Amino acid sequence: MKLLLCMLSVVVGIGFGGTTPVLAQSANLFNQLVEMAKSEVAKKGGKIIIALNWTNPQGKAIVEEFKKDFTFVREDKFERVRTVEESQRALMEFKAGRPQQIDVTTVSDESWPAYQEAGAFVKPPFEYAKLAKSLPQGWPALDVRVIDPNGYFLATTGAVRGIAYNKNLVSAEKAPKKWEDCLDPMWRGKVLYDPRPKLTALQHDPRTREAHLKWLRGLLENKVVFNRGMDENLQKVAAGEFPINCAANYHNAMPMIDEGAPIGFVLPDPVPLELGTQMFVTKWTLPATTQLFAIWAATKAQPVVEKSGYRGFPWDPTSRKYPMAQKKYIAVCGPDCLRLSGEKYDQEHARILKLPGAQ
Repeated sequence: MKLLLCMLSVVVGIGFGGTTPVLAQSANLFNQLVEMAKSEVAKKGGKIIIALNWTNPQGKAIVEEFKKDFTFVREDKFERVRTVEESQRALMEFKAGRPQQIDVTTVSDESWPAYQEAGAFVKPPFEYAKLAKSLPQGWPALDVRVIDPNGYFLATTGAVRGIAYNKNLVSAEKAPKKWEDCLDPMWRGKVLYDPRPKLTALQHDPRTREAHLKWLRGLLENKVVFNRGMDENLQKVAAGEFPINCAANYHNAMPMIDEGAPIGFVLPDPVPLELGTQMFVTKWTLPATTQLFAIWAATKAQPVVEKSGYRGFPWDPTSRKYPMAQKKYIAVCGPDCLRLSGEKYDQEHARILKLPGAQ
């Protein structure tokens, strides 16, 4: 009888906390990860603290879905962290022997070198490529492009940029369709552009790099108007102050469009994609819980990520940007690109556009 029960437990597998059984071998890496996370959370009384760069409504909506899938998480507290200063403060407190009470977190890419040097990063329990092969049946596959080659993190969101325009000022015939349309003389002195580099993926990818650098020079020749603030720029377009905004965030434009703003949005070819919300295991977070949350967010939860913040991956059929990206080349700003952003690409971008402080 004992032998029979043991065999049955192997067939049924390990549940997510009592509600959803996973039909897999007990040796399955994903099931092992779930059990490890369950143990970590149990030691904290079923409550976890998550600090990510989503807004509070977005983050809370996504975490609520996580709790439904993994019922051993009974309570949660969500905090928004999105600045370099916040990442630096967390590292300083760790160095001072007062690590923050955070269980799942992200770190701004500008702070990665400092974290690495301080030994604050810890590799997760399992290699993501191996873990991805044991995901539950019905979950989407994990795209290898979101995995850190060094094995430290997983990117869980994707930010794409395109061209926004005022549909009352720009006729359908003149509506922009290509990046080159931003350089059209008819828009001379009327193109709005956030001077913070947002198209780094095109700057990094060897296939798109030279064309993009030429495009940046063309913007300057076309008397581009610089203004910081994605939401502010889109508001100016919606109000008719400017006809078009080049390199506009999809995730900033879509909520305004849904609310009825007279804005059109196009995703030109090539599509610049910046991977975001990279979830690291640090010496003060929960390793298994972080990895579980990360791989869940990057696969099964993508519809929730898209619905809550418009930051789903363009290759995910559940994303609203999926049809816009079809048959287009996607240039990805992943781990290597992000590491070069501050020290190389940002300065190159500033020099070409002759921005103040360019070196």
